[in-house]
Amino acid sequence: MSTLEIQSIKSHFSNVLKHYNNLKKKFVEESNNELEFLHLQLIELKNKINNLSMQSSIIYFLEAKELLSTIEKGIFDLDDNLVIPETEIIIPQVSAPKLEIVKNQAKVSSTNIVDVQSRLIEVIFKLKTNINNIIEQKQSTNFNEPVSFSSILTPGQYLVEAIYSYRLENEIGTITVNSNSAVIEENLPLPPEPPVPSDIFATVKLSSSQSWGNGFSAEMEIESHSDINLAGDWALNFDSSASSLSHWQINCDRKGNQLSITSGKDWAQVPHFSLTPFAKISINGINGNGVAFDKNIMTNATINGYPVKVLINGEESGGTNPNPTPDPEPEIPTISFPDQLPILGATDVEAIYLTADKNQILGTVSIPNPQIHSEYAIYVNNFKAKTKVVEFTRRSSMVNVQINKDELFLSNGNNKIELVFAGTANSKASYYKTNSVEIFKEKPENLGEKSLIGYWSSWGGNGPTSYIDLEDVPSEYDTIVVSFIEHMNDFLTPQFDPEASKQVTKEAFKDKVKRMKAKGHDVIIAIGGQNGVFKLKSETEKNIFKSGVINIIEEYGFNGFDIDLEGQSTQYGSTFIVQAIKEIILHFRAKDPNFIYSMAPEVAYLISTGFGSLYIDLIRETKDLITTIHPQYYNAPGTGVYPFDGSGVAIDCKNQARFIPEFTQALIKGHDGPAWGGEYAQLFPIGPIPEEKLAIGLPSGVGAAGTGAINDMEIIKSAWLEVQRRGYTNVKGFMTWSIDWDKYHNWQFKNAVSELIK
Repeated sequence: MSTLEIQSIKSHFSNVLKHYNNLKKKFVEESNNELEFLHLQLIELKNKINNLSMQSSIIYFLEAKELLSTIEKGIFDLDDNLVIPETEIIIPQVSAPKLEIVKNQAKVSSTNIVDVQSRLIEVIFKLKTNINNIIEQKQSTNFNEPVSFSSILTPGQYLVEAIYSYRLENEIGTITVNSNSAVIEENLPLPPEPPVPSDIFATVKLSSSQSWGNGFSAEMEIESHSDINLAGDWALNFDSSASSLSHWQINCDRKGNQLSITSGKDWAQVPHFSLTPFAKISINGINGNGVAFDKNIMTNATINGYPVKVLINGEESGGTNPNPTPDPEPEIPTISFPDQLPILGATDVEAIYLTADKNQILGTVSIPNPQIHSEYAIYVNNFKAKTKVVEFTRRSSMVNVQINKDELFLSNGNNKIELVFAGTANSKASYYKTNSVEIFKEKPENLGEKSLIGYWSSWGGNGPTSYIDLEDVPSEYDTIVVSFIEHMNDFLTPQFDPEASKQVTKEAFKDKVKRMKAKGHDVIIAIGGQNGVFKLKSETEKNIFKSGVINIIEEYGFNGFDIDLEGQSTQYGSTFIVQAIKEIILHFRAKDPNFIYSMAPEVAYLISTGFGSLYIDLIRETKDLITTIHPQYYNAPGTGVYPFDGSGVAIDCKNQARFIPEFTQALIKGHDGPAWGGEYAQLFPIGPIPEEKLAIGLPSGVGAAGTGAINDMEIIKSAWLEVQRRGYTNVKGFMTWSIDWDKYHNWQFKNAVSELIK
């Protein structure tokens, strides 16, 4: 037996042992008799091979070789017959990626990825605007490394859609998640503090061949010695004995004893002259006024605060100022939209159109100035109706417009809609007005019966009046406003107690609400009044308030919600209470599109931002949801409106004969009448109220209110006829405080007005 034969069998044994160990790994959790038998055979074979030598007999060698062959066959047979249980597919779990914006560029990182079976293949990140426009797309297979986008982003709101792909058994699956949103605010950039170079920034050469006693003509050359690129945003400031310089491609302004020259721009807002690194610009044909041409034409010159060398007809002037006074920082203009059009000096931009179904205003507005204000204003019939957030396209100077008809508080007939955008140019506010479109609103031919709305007090009458059982309310009152949801001691949690009158139990009251609704009455609940003050200052408190109101409405079965909050409820601002009310209405409208949403603001709350921040914010936010506004035409001595006849003497609720028609017309128009025939005395910040949403709120008689309460129903009748004569025939009807006071006055109010609104 040779050494080569022994080495061959040992090598073969080594390979078989590897096959065995690989097979053994497949039986990690279970024992196998065949595997154990192979193990014993391998031990026996190993001993045989270790004892092999050149002196071993050929029979011993053949036995070892046969045993090796048997073990190898056993390993392969067992491996072929092994049934491996199918592995359960565990789909990767991914959380929302994190979006960050630094210096107007976006970076996104994957977060909380769980991929126990290493099934993830790649992720595609799509950087989008909040209106779903894709700006840039990146893909990555390294889920632990953040991905940066190269696009320079303009002011607006952004998010990233992440699409993760992963392996399944025979296909590829995907998981799509969105990142957090990130906002770039609209901020006017302040000019950076320029580094002061140690040498001269530029040389300015001024040459003239024509000069006379009070003027001259010259050529100016500016040569940059710096690697700083000022492009078209440069200003040459210098002291001069000239009163002015002029050229059609430059701007020249005098500030005190100093002249300032900047580049003009062409029709596309491109500068005529750009000062790039180490470049020259030449301006021929500059005319000077007020002095002959000499060395004092330009002294102490700087460009954007950098010192420059000045040559006047080849001779050096005293033009280098080693300690130049930096240019004053430009003032950031305050941009606001006026309450009424026109805006003088506004640039016209043709941009918007009405869709074929006349339910949407669409357009893409191109603004010449890329520094666009973050909001734009919508004007309806020349009055500002609301503002909306600017939504940019991929180009920073292009803005998407999409306005639904339902967002606008339209009057009957033709309504002219215009949009106004704002921007900044050279630190000055600029306005851009679109073309107008007309939306026609049909004057309702059949509004159904007009409405008589009455407040019903749950606590048992007002002063001399007595409690009225809910089921004893006369049929003329089609809408009964149960009063009030009030606050608990925390000024946060709503409560309503129909048992306060000690005349009815809660369960009995719920049954009465059902029966009155079955008779055709709307029975709604009011929130507020003297003891209903709510002071919300956080999201958590908003949700406590909201859920409390919803629970009360659902418990008693009211089919509407009325707002009668007073100014104290804005102690911490109006944000959270306005959001809560809107969410309450949307909650019930999702179940019942006819759910009533009404309000009873005082006069001052509708015409003054000082008094009415809550109602102004609320109306602006929920105009499209309102069923009826029934303002209180009372308790407002001294808060009046100018009459539309131009007489100029303000009228308030102490003169109801005139106040009712004047205030009604003022609310429908969105402003009061002209003072002494001049401009409108006051524009209402809420804008116009469609007449079919407006009801006139009056006391039922003397005693029901401090000012504006009358017992002469003929005055109310005459005032209503005057409202009709002025063309406002669709005013919805009347509201009164209160039903028990009307009973006290022998039902004088409902008897009088129900005849008017039949």
